[in-house]
Amino acid sequence: MSRDTAGPWAATAALAWLACCGHAAAQALPEVRVTDSGSTTEGTYVTRTLDIGKTGLSPRETPQSISVITRQQLDDRNFTKLEDALKSTVGVNITRLDGAGNYNTIQARGFDIGAVLLDGLPIAQGPNYATALDLALYDRVEVLRGPAGLLQGAGEPGGAVNLVRKRALGTLRIGAGAQLGSFGLRRVEADLTGPLNAAGTLRGRVVVVEDRRDSFVDLLFSNKHAAYGTLELDLAPSTTLSVGATRQRVRSMVDQGLPAYATGQLLDVPRSTVVGTRANRQDLDTRDLFAELEHRLDNGGMVKAALRDVRRENFYRSGRANGAVAANGNFAFETVDLKGELQDRSADLYLATPFTLAGRAHRLLLGLNHNQRESGEGNYVYGPPSTGNIFAPGYIDMAYPQLSLPGFTGNTKRTETALYGQAQFGVTERLRLLAGGRWSWAEVEVENYNGTVTPPSRPGRQFTPNLAALFDLTPQWTAYTSYAESFVVQSQRDRSGQVLPARSAKQIELGLKGEFLNKRLQTQAALFRIDDMNRAMSDPTASTAYIPGGEVRSEGLELEASGQLAPGWDVLAGYAYTKTEYLKAPTTQLGLAFAPATPKHVVNLSSHYAFREGALRGFSVGGGISWRSSFYAQAGSLRLVSGNYALANLQLGYAFNDHVELGLSVDNLFDKTYYEKVSGLARQNFYGSPRSAVLALKLRY
Repeated sequence: MSRDTAGPWAATAALAWLACCGHAAAQALPEVRVTDSGSTTEGTYVTRTLDIGKTGLSPRETPQSISVITRQQLDDRNFTKLEDALKSTVGVNITRLDGAGNYNTIQARGFDIGAVLLDGLPIAQGPNYATALDLALYDRVEVLRGPAGLLQGAGEPGGAVNLVRKRALGTLRIGAGAQLGSFGLRRVEADLTGPLNAAGTLRGRVVVVEDRRDSFVDLLFSNKHAAYGTLELDLAPSTTLSVGATRQRVRSMVDQGLPAYATGQLLDVPRSTVVGTRANRQDLDTRDLFAELEHRLDNGGMVKAALRDVRRENFYRSGRANGAVAANGNFAFETVDLKGELQDRSADLYLATPFTLAGRAHRLLLGLNHNQRESGEGNYVYGPPSTGNIFAPGYIDMAYPQLSLPGFTGNTKRTETALYGQAQFGVTERLRLLAGGRWSWAEVEVENYNGTVTPPSRPGRQFTPNLAALFDLTPQWTAYTSYAESFVVQSQRDRSGQVLPARSAKQIELGLKGEFLNKRLQTQAALFRIDDMNRAMSDPTASTAYIPGGEVRSEGLELEASGQLAPGWDVLAGYAYTKTEYLKAPTTQLGLAFAPATPKHVVNLSSHYAFREGALRGFSVGGGISWRSSFYAQAGSLRLVSGNYALANLQLGYAFNDHVELGLSVDNLFDKTYYEKVSGLARQNFYGSPRSAVLALKLRY
């Protein structure tokens, strides 16, 4: 199948799949699982209410494209890292920056995800910081695609990823697990929760993880320790105070990928090939402290106050390629040291409540948020340059120069205070209108390496509106249209030394959402267009200055279905078409894709069936396939291209009883060789993982 025709066929197949789901919904099936989605999504592929958005709406009631990766999905696929889970999510792309997968950025609809939210409070996403904490600490992952200015303030328009932590429960539960797998994987985790007094008004939860793994890449390893603890105290029947802390430590070898030939051709070398030294090192430390006070109103509303302090520190020492590979295999090799620190402090207070007006039910959200983000950076320190040869990797044993890394030589402080609100009005029994927005006051101050302080960048008061209409076509189908904005504070300056105005992104989305089989099956389809304006462009009259004239566009289609088709049969299917292009840019860029690493077409299909009766009772089987169309990276006039590829996965399991389960998962079942990421001539080109298997034992009491 040619590259040009594969996408339409994939779209047709995905649409047909959604149609089949709608047809199957006409046949009533008995409900077989009852799950309190507010506390856990174990045992289900859907969630009834969302934490993201803070209003307690269901996915169908939310007029933007949203996916939820539930606890059951994470367990079925043995996902322990956020980037692995997001790869199976429609419309999301992961840009990998190191071999161990600890440095990543997340994109949706061609743009970066502005922030990762921890229970609704944002922490910055950055290329030199771990994507997130271990997934054993969370109940589910909620992904909103498109501008999320209402939720996170200043941020890229790709969307938001919300990690919903596991809560302390009022009944005793003990969970434990162990994993053994390919490339030296050894992992154990334990999860204990329950009441701490006779009345059950004090509850606790503790999760601990020890994860050690090597890699298909020579020398590469990653060791992780994580611990999470929380206490919840009912100060009154309707008021709960919760506090908690998380600590995660990663020690690994850093691998910054392969170079490419000077012609733009990707290397055809063993997937185990490493460009680095035995002394390469990566240290990542994360500390997360939080407190929440929640008061539940008699009408079903809630008042909530939250404080969060997240500190991340990183250090890496890397021998890496720094130039294209010549015909004889030679390339420039360098050694680098870097350290950094990032701290996010957030405070949030909001009221979410239903109310009645003119005999109809409505919803209201009002909130106040303050966030301070401070980052320190240690200057890169480069060792003496040398030459390596990709076919004779003697650089592996190269002695690393003894470098003295200076203290933090740059500091950036960003502060934002915001008022936000949203009201959803029930105009008729079938029509709802939503109006909201966020008033933000942001400031960015940069301390230069020479000790001087750049005048603060104050983009002024920014208002990001959010408007939508939802119409219930039938008891199962809801159509919606929405308009959303976001803004990004820029640091570039014009020829007079003034900071450029903030970039602004505007999205229009049309969608259709459905709920079937007593809400156990959810479907959605969305058409979107995002225009991102006032992007910094080089000033043609001043080589060191910029003008706010750039504009790019992303548009596309997303389809998704998830849930339970029949007792024991869970499914997840998604298709995304994304087209990006420069609208206003230098002549050499006009019409080109501004996000070439985002495939135009992505298909994800998976199914899992648990036998409940007969001779196979206790057994389960699952599998799926993901397909991505070709993507590329531009290096001057050269283009590095990764062809389209499909990856299959398989899961087998046996539940001995309600408490003990053994499972086997296999990824890249047919051992496809492919490049997961292409970036440039010098480095940052990564092979995808070969076939790998994980044997997992789960205990629940």
